Amino acid sequence: MQTIEQTLDSREVAEMIEKEHSKLLRDLRRYEEQFIEAKIGFNDFFRNSEYKDSIGRTLPCYKVTKKGCEFIAHKLTGIKGTIFTARYINRFHEMEDILSKKEVESELPWFIRRFRGQYIMLFRDFETVTGISLHHSQPFWKAHADIMNSRCPLYYNGFGWYTVINKEEFLKEYGFEYGNEKCMYYLYPSGIRKVLQICREDKRLKLEQSTYDMIIDGLKAIEPPKKEIAVNQQYELPIRINIVLGKDKE
Repeated sequence: MQTIEQTLDSREVAEMIEKEHSKLLRDLRRYEEQFIEAKIGFNDFFRNSEYKDSIGRTLPCYKVTKKGCEFIAHKLTGIKGTIFTARYINRFHEMEDILSKKEVESELPWFIRRFRGQYIMLFRDFETVTGISLHHSQPFWKAHADIMNSRCPLYYNGFGWYTVINKEEFLKEYGFEYGNEKCMYYLYPSGIRKVLQICREDKRLKLEQSTYDMIIDGLKAIEPPKKEIAVNQQYELPIRINIVLGKDKE
């Protein structure tokens, strides 16, 4: 779990540096060739990986370590390099804070956040763990529309516009960053379970069983403990009292 958290997806890095992911992949492949030729450990900086897109295709990506982010930052010039450095440093500090933070005598899974008194999971973190992008998942948005049309009061997912929010103040208040998107998308616990169900039913999404189990275990960590009831526990039955009001006799 810590290995997943201590790297950034190359798609997120591409977003941070405002570059097309395909072009970043091209650069990273070139770096890989140069690293191999120079006999420098490429995996210390970048790790080959893959993800599933909205139609189930397996596409390449990289997991970028902190060293890899530093390497990319040195390739950038001017304000772009400054902004990216600040962004990736904040992200890795956020990861470290999540891994070390404890709540109510037990450590929360890193992908579970606290936001406005509720437990949530960011779309970004769901994608990091599962490789499934909810933003481009037609089954997810169809289910979302069905629930909204039925006016079901069940908490499913939420979003908020934070373009005018000071990101440093947000990080200080909630302990995490919501990324560089204008809108922060997240799931409530019931929404996480619903999305997992969608992913298991849709064979194109190919949710790994070990990943499913990890998220379910994370949800169990935030559920209140169930009270055990003794078999021989006695319960007092309610007493019924009837009061009849009538006229007084003369």
